[in-house]
Amino acid sequence: MFREIEALQAKLDETEDEDEQRALEEDVTGKILWLCWCGVCAEVDELLPKVLDYLRREASMRDHA
Repeated sequence: MFREIEALQAKLDETEDEDEQRALEEDVTGKILWLCWCGVCAEVDELLPKVLDYLRREASMRDHA
């Protein structure tokens, strides 16, 4: 994915047509946003079980108190 972004960026740097530049900028931005979204999803997937376990333990402790 990083190589794709670098290739698009290189093509963008060489392009003089404004419409093509805009399209390439949108492509680069879209790929960067996709990478960010994948990172967020990975963080949530890793953290969510820990949060749920914590909440279950807290609820269990309140029920026994």
